[in-house]
Amino acid sequence: MQQQLCVTLCLLEKFFPPSFFDIMVHLTVHLTRQVKLCGPICFHWMYPFERRMKDIKGHVRNRFRPEGCIAEETIAQETIQFLADYKRSMLTNGIPYDEHEMDADEDGEPVLPGRPSEVSKELWEQAHLCVLLNIDEITPYIE
Repeated sequence: MQQQLCVTLCLLEKFFPPSFFDIMVHLTVHLTRQVKLCGPICFHWMYPFERRMKDIKGHVRNRFRPEGCIAEETIAQETIQFLADYKRSMLTNGIPYDEHEMDADEDGEPVLPGRPSEVSKELWEQAHLCVLLNIDEITPYIE
């Protein structure tokens, strides 16, 4: 696979300018070797941990006692999330409102799954004709 990838990159160099080949394109050459040595990338990839650490570092308010700030903010966030899950209709500050689970018109009642309905052929043809008559791109052909 690595040999085929190298040949493919060489062929691409004939058609694309050198600015196309940044570090990300070059990394594909080394991915096959890395998978052989370490196994699947998801098991040694650090991005999820770095992303979580960014969130945690955002909780620090007192640089002399970062552990206390992180613990306090995490407990507060988990408490708010627990209460929001416990009482779905409660509006929370800082937790986005999930429109897929709730219907805004029904005071926080869960949305029921929709029922499939079939459209008759006549109704479909009427809707199709209505769309065709109201599209600007079609008017030159109608006239």
